[in-house]
Amino acid sequence: MLQIKLNKASLSLELKNLKNYQRFLPSLELKRKKLLSERNRVDAQINELTQKKQTLEKNIQNDLPMIVSSMNIISQFIQIKKISLTEENIVGVKLPILHAIIFNPTNYVFFNTPQWFEKLIDLLYEKIELQLRLQVATKRQLLLAKAIQTVTQRKNLFEKVLIPRALNNIRLIQIFLADNERAAVVRSKIAKKKGYRNEYCRLQKSKYSWTSPR
Repeated sequence: MLQIKLNKASLSLELKNLKNYQRFLPSLELKRKKLLSERNRVDAQINELTQKKQTLEKNIQNDLPMIVSSMNIISQFIQIKKISLTEENIVGVKLPILHAIIFNPTNYVFFNTPQWFEKLIDLLYEKIELQLRLQVATKRQLLLAKAIQTVTQRKNLFEKVLIPRALNNIRLIQIFLADNERAAVVRSKIAKKKGYRNEYCRLQKSKYSWTSPR
């Protein structure tokens, strides 16, 4: 721990630091709460997307069991043309947003495919979109977790280290300055008493020190 200088300049600096720490702490706590709120929202979104994906996969297997052996062939008809991604800023943290997924038109001959084929293509489009939205939501979740950890560490630094240290330094400096002030008052009183005593002795000496007339 660094040695502090026990003087008024150090006291002024510590008071200034304490004021800054106490001003920054509420903003860190507010940022942490907003990030936690967003993470809770993303957690709920991930659960919802996961359930939708599982339900969709179950429906495909139950309603269209014939696709299991043909999945590799069917997947050739599905191609993603464009994924529209942007970012949003949540209290200084950049998070990805999936706006849209554009698929290339499925190229197949309607009359040469089973009746269920077109329905299956639409379901697979939906499944792919759910998978991509789940990936983006998981990325948001990871970024938020990292940001929350960083903000929490900073909050703990201010709350548990910097503010208590500043308060302790202020207390030590104030005690030292108060002791010095009391000591100075005592020295002043002693000096005054000594001065009075010396003056009294001088006057007494002057009073009784006389010479005989010639």
